[in-house]
Amino acid sequence: MPDSNLYFSPTVGAHWKLVDFPMIDSVAMEANSAIYAVGDGTHSKCTSSTGNFVGILQEPITAADDDFATSRKMKKLAVPLNYAAEAYFTVGSGTFSPADEGKSVKFNDELSLAVDTAGTQARITKYIDATKGVCKFNLAIS
Repeated sequence: MPDSNLYFSPTVGAHWKLVDFPMIDSVAMEANSAIYAVGDGTHSKCTSSTGNFVGILQEPITAADDDFATSRKMKKLAVPLNYAAEAYFTVGSGTFSPADEGKSVKFNDELSLAVDTAGTQARITKYIDATKGVCKFNLAIS
């Protein structure tokens, strides 16, 4: 299970592609954060109330980076190519069990899902253990 302990991580398969995306300025983000499209054309970390999921950040952004305060700096995201794309996730809140498979839930934050909060941001497809599982993100793919 590659990177299954690292927040969000694409499962192995042909349903993901690495793509450079312009990122928002002055916001620190950990690798494997869920990323959404901001209205100004940049991208930032997801919250429990954001939609427009785009992908999973593949490198950290820290205040020590030379381009930290640069708007539209390009960073690599793993981007789902279709609805079949699945990702490992970390449980951020709630009690997780096999009975949660099939539930639609919200992000807890950019690093995890709130498995006890009904929502439309992700659908749980597999229980692994009490701290991690597999999900599909709701996508705006046309």
